[in-house]
Amino acid sequence: MRKIIFTIVALLSVAAGLMAQGRDTIIIRDTVYIDIKDKKTAFEDKSKLIPEKSIGRFDRGILNYKLIEKGKWMGGLTFSFINYESEEGSLLYSMLGDFDANFSIKAFNPYVGYAYSNNNIVGLKFGYNRMIGDLGNIDLNLGSDMSFSFGDMRYSEDLYSIGLFHRSYIGLDPSGMFGLFNETHVTYKRGHSNFTNGKSDSADITNTETTINELRIGINPGVAVFITKNVSAEMSFGVAGFKYRSERQNNSLGEEGKRDTSGADFKINILNINIGLTFCL
Repeated sequence: MRKIIFTIVALLSVAAGLMAQGRDTIIIRDTVYIDIKDKKTAFEDKSKLIPEKSIGRFDRGILNYKLIEKGKWMGGLTFSFINYESEEGSLLYSMLGDFDANFSIKAFNPYVGYAYSNNNIVGLKFGYNRMIGDLGNIDLNLGSDMSFSFGDMRYSEDLYSIGLFHRSYIGLDPSGMFGLFNETHVTYKRGHSNFTNGKSDSADITNTETTINELRIGINPGVAVFITKNVSAEMSFGVAGFKYRSERQNNSLGEEGKRDTSGADFKINILNINIGLTFCL
């Protein structure tokens, strides 16, 4: 009985092999069979495809088209700008009390990189960040027993940065127009901040100067749209990172202080949205 079963299994295996030889559109990955005609790929121009290794037993048909070829240099500039004025929320604050505040963030980041392989870039990034916050007056009345007021504060911060980044692109279409990328960077920032408390014509005004050193490791995914073959518009945003920051302070009263902070974040940072242009040569 056992010999009969083995004979039947052997015959079925031979039959399956003969059938597979007659179907030249079959790719075998371990024990998984995938029909090539089900894979949406441009076989008429294989030069645009970047070979990708299958993960595990399955070839899921994920394709990566060339956006930036090996050996090309790229450079560009990203920037971000956020501005807020209390007049924009005057209706809300009219119900709570008096509110007078302005806030703005400006960032410029030029960079240059080299494609050491197709769709993979390594390079240097420079940056300048400026943040200003003016708090003229806050007078909130939340009820008969809940009211408070403070104001006459101003904070400004100027940081310069230099960093090393690696960017990996994924081409979404054979025309090379649309793509996604992920950028990992290590950045060092240095600068200073100034905090003023009190009216400028008051004798009680205090001024605090802070020297800042910061090291950051971050992940910034984004999308790229190639306007021409060598020019693309990009948008990226921060989703995760680790930061270590050291601050050394002294104020107008002769007092000194220091503070070291560190932390990690895993969320979309709306204050770290960058839009820019990239040029490939």
